[in-house]
Amino acid sequence: MTAPVPNATAAPRGGLWTVVARELHMIAHSPFMMLFVFILPLCMFALLTAIFWQEIPRDLPVAVCDRDDSALSRRLARYMDASPALWVSNHVQDVNEGASLIRQGKAYAIIYLPSGLEHDVLRGEAPAVTVYYNNQWLLTSGVINRAVRDVVGYCSAGADVRMRMARGESPSQALVHYEPIKLDQHLLFNPNMNYRYFLLPALLPVMFQIFIVVVMVRAMGGEFRYGTAGEWLAAAGGRPWLAVLGKSLPYTVAFFVLGVFMWSLLIRFCNVPLHGDLRVLLAGTAVFIMAYQSMGCLLVGLGANLRMANTMAGFYCGPAFAFAGITFPVIALPLPAQCWSNILPLKHFICILMQQAMQGAPAQVSSAPLFALMAFAFLPPALFVPRMARYMRDASTWGRL
Repeated sequence: MTAPVPNATAAPRGGLWTVVARELHMIAHSPFMMLFVFILPLCMFALLTAIFWQEIPRDLPVAVCDRDDSALSRRLARYMDASPALWVSNHVQDVNEGASLIRQGKAYAIIYLPSGLEHDVLRGEAPAVTVYYNNQWLLTSGVINRAVRDVVGYCSAGADVRMRMARGESPSQALVHYEPIKLDQHLLFNPNMNYRYFLLPALLPVMFQIFIVVVMVRAMGGEFRYGTAGEWLAAAGGRPWLAVLGKSLPYTVAFFVLGVFMWSLLIRFCNVPLHGDLRVLLAGTAVFIMAYQSMGCLLVGLGANLRMANTMAGFYCGPAFAFAGITFPVIALPLPAQCWSNILPLKHFICILMQQAMQGAPAQVSSAPLFALMAFAFLPPALFVPRMARYMRDASTWGRL
């Protein structure tokens, strides 16, 4: 059965702002929309900010197995404990005892100081300090590895310089002979290796895109699920384009306000650097929101089935973090994974974010990812609006799960 199309006399009474007013009324009376548009995004911002508030992982528990029990080995253990990244939580008698602590989650690594350590150092040999750690925790193992290497290097340098001075070299000569060639490093971006700067600006948009798509799927799909698509079309004066635009507009404004709050939180409160153009970043945020709104509408337009659209939204947005190039470079992904990455607006938005916030790139450098986001925002409506127009007029498509 086909739903009646609004007649010509009813059409002038409807329009864009009629649809907007209708949608605002529906939002105000929908606990789901109030929760997913206003409350949960703010809670998510607060939760992730709290998780990364410390900036750098500190006091990671490690176990020390000191088989030498010498002044040098005890000094090494003290230096390990004094390192900001490490906390010597246990002293164990053998490696097996330390491995048991790792399996129980009570330590992240075992630092093994072999017997004869001090004796070998005094003889001019190079004994090895061994670290056993679980490399499945990449971030944790990287921090521990770097901290132990720094401590051992510091102690080795001090021991070598003291030995050279004991043989009659001056302090300056001893330092030059210890390190005849120096590595001069210049960290261009995030020199403090701050994980708040690295992960938080990327994780917030990752979560943000999920809320945008879920809300748009619910808003559009709900009209067909609950049989109100005819009223929706009538409110737009029988014009499907105005119906879709008017329904989307309140969420665009609400999400953009949340986006501005997100950047205010990151830049002003979390001290995330902004080396580029804020206007480009805000423009990218607006187009990012419209791109995911468009993709959410496309999922509904494929079948006017709310349950199917929700399933596809989860499949599309859930694994996006892994394909966005945040923790693993996109260029190193297999070709199918690179193709999937490029059909995610998130990947292009992360590119703008890194260029403008962290790298301070010129505004024109971000034009390519910005145009890509615009394609996601403005091309899909040409496909889903005509399909939705048929669904709005065909009552047989209403009431689907």
